[in-house]
Amino acid sequence: MTSDTSFSLSVIIALLGCFVGLAGWIRGRDTRIINDSEWKGMVNAKLDMAIGLRKDHDELQDRHNQHSERIGRVEESTKAAHRRIDSIEAKNK
Repeated sequence: MTSDTSFSLSVIIALLGCFVGLAGWIRGRDTRIINDSEWKGMVNAKLDMAIGLRKDHDELQDRHNQHSERIGRVEESTKAAHRRIDSIEAKNK
């Protein structure tokens, strides 16, 4: 073997090594991108679910507050009715 053949064989091996290394790097990068996309999708789904739960909680809280107000008005009305009944019973005695 001459030095020119040895040199060109070394260059071919070096270039082949570079291509193999580049292919491995690209494959690893693509795998990371796919995994990151899956992770982001799961995080987004969980955030959407949490936001939906928060909206449901707020709606239930509003309904609870409305019912509390209505119950208060009914209690006041009942007290007034009992006072009127008591005054009618007092007059009838």
